[in-house]
Amino acid sequence: MFKFNKVFLAVAATLFAGQALAAPVTQAQINTARTANTLKETWISGNSAPTYNVFQGFAAGCDANTLSVFNNGSSTTAVRPGASAASNFLAYACVRGGNVSVVYHTIDGGSFNAYAPHIPNDVDGDGVFGTTNLRRIAKLGANSACVAQTGTLSLPNQTAIPSYRSCAIVTPATAPDGATALPAGGFSDVEAALFGISTDGYGTEANANVGQVFGIATSTSLYRAMQVAQGIYASVGAANTADPDYLPANAPSISHAQYASIVSGTAADASIVVPGSTAALNLARRVATSGTQASSNATFLRNPCNGDAVIGGILAPVRAADSTSTLIITEGSGTGNAKSALSTSGFAIGVLSLENNWRTDTSSNGYRYIKLDNVHPEAPIAGSGQTVDANARYTAAQGLYDFHMEMKSFVANSAAGTFGETVINEIVGAFTGLDCAEVPRGLTVNPFAGSSCTVGQVVAKGSRNGNNCQAQQLF
Repeated sequence: MFKFNKVFLAVAATLFAGQALAAPVTQAQINTARTANTLKETWISGNSAPTYNVFQGFAAGCDANTLSVFNNGSSTTAVRPGASAASNFLAYACVRGGNVSVVYHTIDGGSFNAYAPHIPNDVDGDGVFGTTNLRRIAKLGANSACVAQTGTLSLPNQTAIPSYRSCAIVTPATAPDGATALPAGGFSDVEAALFGISTDGYGTEANANVGQVFGIATSTSLYRAMQVAQGIYASVGAANTADPDYLPANAPSISHAQYASIVSGTAADASIVVPGSTAALNLARRVATSGTQASSNATFLRNPCNGDAVIGGILAPVRAADSTSTLIITEGSGTGNAKSALSTSGFAIGVLSLENNWRTDTSSNGYRYIKLDNVHPEAPIAGSGQTVDANARYTAAQGLYDFHMEMKSFVANSAAGTFGETVINEIVGAFTGLDCAEVPRGLTVNPFAGSSCTVGQVVAKGSRNGNNCQAQQLF
C-alpha cells in the first residue's frame, strides 16, 4: 500500500507540474529557471516587416497555453507584435519541451541590425568602424517596469496570451544586466551584400522564404497633382470629389526612370512628376542601414548590383547633405520618420514597405501609394469584385509588380549550436506553415518554400533565387 501511494504521489506530482506549466509563463518562473540554470534565452534583431511572423514562428514551438508577450509600448490594451503600439522592443516567453524559454526581439533601426552587432562596418558613414551596440527589453525575471495590459492575444495552441507593456530597455554592451549580451542573429529585408558587407567569417546567411513588397508613396497633395498632370481628373477639386478613397485604379503612375532621377539627384524639383511645376519636392529616404533604402538602391540605382568597375553601372543615392531649395532630402532612421515626412501639405515622395497601410494608421497617415510603371501594389485580385487588395501582395505574387524583395535570415558564428540558432531556424521553418490568412499584409511566401497557400495570391509565382540583384523569374 505504501509503495502504491508513493507511485501515485509521484504520478500526481508530475501531472500537477504539467498543469502548472500549462499556463502563461511569468517573470517569477523566468527568474526561477535562470537561478536553476535551466533557462533557454536568446535575442534576435533586424527588420520589422515579419515581426508577427517571427512571433508566430516562436509560438509554434511552445507548449500549449504557456506563451507570454512583453513590449516597451504604452498601450493599455494588448497589442500583437508588429503593431506600432507594441514598440520596436519585444520579448516572448513560453515553455518549450519542458524548459522555460525567452526570446528578446529588437526591430529598432531596421534590417542591417541583423548583421551590425557582429560584422565590423561603417555602413552608416559616420567614420566609426566597428560593431553596433543594440538595445533590447531588459532582463526578464527582474523587469519590474512591465505592466499587464488588459485583454489577451491568441494563436493556435495558445488561447489566452497575456501581454505586458512599458518594460524597461537596456543596452547590454554598455550596461550588462545578466541576460543574453548579444543577438544570435535575425532577419533582413535584403542580403548583407546589398549593404556592401560580407558575412564570410561572421555567420551564416540563408533564405527566409518570405518576400516583401515595397511601394512608392507620395503626400496626398502630390498624389492629386499627379492625377491632374496625367489627365486622370481635370482638377484637384474634381479628384477629391470623384476619388475620395484613393482607389488603386485611379492612382497616378511613376516610371522607374522618373524615380531613379529623383533618388539620384538629377531631378531639380517637382516638375519631374508634375510637368510645369516649380514647387519643391521632398524626398523622404531612409538611412543607409535601412533595408527599405537598400531595396530602393538596388531596384532603381542598380546599387550595388552593377558594381563592376569596368561596367560602371551603379548610381549613388542622394543624401540629406545634397539638398537644394527645390529638392529637399530627409533621412529617417525608421518607418515612422518616413511616414511623417510624407504626411506633409507639400509635395513629398519616398519608399515604404506595404506592411504600412494608410487606411489603418492612426497617425502620420497622409501618404498614398501610387503605381509603378502603371502597376499598383494594392490592385485587387482579378475577378474578386474588390477595389483594393487589403493584403497588398496580389500584383507582386503574380509577377506583375516587380518591387518585391526576398528576405534573409542570419545566424552569427557565436550562436552556432545554441538555442538562438535553433530558434531562428525554427522560425524560418514555421514561415511556410503559417495559416494563409495570417500571412501579414505586404508579405508573400516564396514558391520554393512548400507552402500550401494559393499560388499567385499568397505564394509568389516568381523568385529572385535568393539574390535580390537578380531579375525575378516566374515558375
